[in-house]
Amino acid sequence: MITSTLKLLISLIFFLGLMLCFSSSVHAQDEEDGVMPRVWKVSIEGNETFEGIVIKNQISNEPPSALKKMIFWKIVGMRLNENEVRRDVIRIERFYQRRGFDDVRVSYRIETLNKDWRKEVIFEIIENSPLRIQNVEFTISSNKADSSFIRDNESISNLRQNLPYKVGQRYEIVNKAEIEGRIEGLFKNQGYPYAESTIEATIDSASKTASVTFQNDPGPRARFDSILVDGAENFHERYVVRETGIQQGEIFSERKIRDAQREIFSHHMLRFALISLPDQPQDSTLNVLIRVREMPQRSVQLQGGIGNLTRLDDGLSDFYKLFRGQASWTHRNVRGRGERFNITGTVSAIEQRLALNYLFPYLFNTRSSLNLSPFWEHNLEPSYEIYRGGITTSFLYQYSSDFTGSVSYEFSENNESTQNSQVTLPDSLVMYNVSSFNLSAYYTKNFRRGKRGWSIQPFWDLSGLFGESTFSFQKAGLDTRKFSQLTDNIVLAKRLNFSGIYYSKQDSLPSDIRIYNGGTNSVRGWNRQELGPKRPVFNDDGEFARYVPVGGHATVSFNTEVRFNLDDLIKRFGMAVFLDGGQVWRNFTDIGSTPVQFGVGGGFRYQSPIGPIRVDLAYKVNPTDEDLRIYQGQEHGSAWNRWGLHFSIGQAF
Repeated sequence: MITSTLKLLISLIFFLGLMLCFSSSVHAQDEEDGVMPRVWKVSIEGNETFEGIVIKNQISNEPPSALKKMIFWKIVGMRLNENEVRRDVIRIERFYQRRGFDDVRVSYRIETLNKDWRKEVIFEIIENSPLRIQNVEFTISSNKADSSFIRDNESISNLRQNLPYKVGQRYEIVNKAEIEGRIEGLFKNQGYPYAESTIEATIDSASKTASVTFQNDPGPRARFDSILVDGAENFHERYVVRETGIQQGEIFSERKIRDAQREIFSHHMLRFALISLPDQPQDSTLNVLIRVREMPQRSVQLQGGIGNLTRLDDGLSDFYKLFRGQASWTHRNVRGRGERFNITGTVSAIEQRLALNYLFPYLFNTRSSLNLSPFWEHNLEPSYEIYRGGITTSFLYQYSSDFTGSVSYEFSENNESTQNSQVTLPDSLVMYNVSSFNLSAYYTKNFRRGKRGWSIQPFWDLSGLFGESTFSFQKAGLDTRKFSQLTDNIVLAKRLNFSGIYYSKQDSLPSDIRIYNGGTNSVRGWNRQELGPKRPVFNDDGEFARYVPVGGHATVSFNTEVRFNLDDLIKRFGMAVFLDGGQVWRNFTDIGSTPVQFGVGGGFRYQSPIGPIRVDLAYKVNPTDEDLRIYQGQEHGSAWNRWGLHFSIGQAF
């Protein structure tokens, strides 16, 4: 079956290739008659200090991408304009001059390639010797008290020892503004809000040398004084000031201003927030102005959407299961202190949830918050049904923009039952409570979601520590992600996720506590929770109907995805190819006996205003008999059991 499908695909691709070649011979001949010359290739010669790709980024002329060149029945590439080529010569010269090559020479020539309209633009560079720094001076203009503080300040001393311009290096004008800003920023973080720094250079063109002087005027060292608020109506000014974390009388710091701006801007009560320093005398006291615009105190939000396609057990007759809705009511300024109360209800055929949430945005400082959230929910999972009710209390601490930690406690009463009389749970009806502490953290580095950087998110659940829970267990896990931008249009995304219930006083745990894997955002090719061990389900006549997942005590999964941006061809569109893998084991002792299973596939992305709309088609590489619905050697499925179709809004990770 697989061989036949592959042969069919290969034949189809070959046929399309022949059609494209035929089309190209017709269209290319029609379009080449009288076509304007196009830039097909750009080359850089004579460059020794900088890579060609760096120089190409400075110019206007560019050849068509490799993807566009493959569309050979169209004339692609920008039109050749010699005036623009001459401007590029000037751009390259300025690029070199700003990096110390004051005597650079750039010329160009244009050559014809295999077709008359295809042109190669070649830039020839003669770099010559650059300017070298001969000596460096660092001066500070300040009073006696400040001079003593600056002399003893470790950060400023380190700066003087590690000046960006050093003797023997090239004198690069391009770095001048950035270095001045760094020095000013250092002084401002040490309490000098009016610091100014300039870099002066004396150039000797004959000897190719430069003498550099850092001239610094820190001005007076200041402390925060009055904090003024403009625009607060219902949200009291003292709570706006409290949210900044700025204390009257403390030493000024530009970093403190930035942190305050981030804290106040992220407050749910404020639509707009801006912190600035108004015009004032330059002395030892400093006033701060906060301009704000408030959100409405109360609001109602209604949402609708489409759920998981994989939950259509009976085809079109289950179509209603796709739809879901959500309604929420929010009061953002409870007690006039910026505390938030929210009621949210979510309804679908397979899930109903009602939750209340009370947020204390300021616990003991601006970085700490507390959430109280009682809830009730009803879920229909593939192999069981559960009613849950309880309360979650969460303490959140944002140590920095890159690192956040949380501690939460949840108590819930659970009523779990089977959806099918032929499926046996530990009991036909399981009533239990869960008392669980959760510790989690989230850390990112150089993170730009979907483009570059990495993140790590560990968690640790401790249930029944003091014997107050029906089931005592401990669960831990880790999620790591890394994004690498290979080119402007290609991103390599990777994720590794694993978790396990490594301690349990009971041999058997309820279905809702056990671990599952598979689905749109994990191992594609398998539907929600369907990766790993399963048990058969029979109809009322005792005949095999299907398999349902039973979960386990340990799981691991990984995802490797290459994402292509096709915006050059089709606006807002992209595509991806991926390899996923993972497994669920009933117990840790089974890890060596059950192999990891793999899914491979690809899909399309459309960048909509609400996020990327994603359609993925995945193929199970090594499915089990249960995955293929084979029971006691007899097939009950079809060829489609090897495939998984996934539709979602947002990237898989």
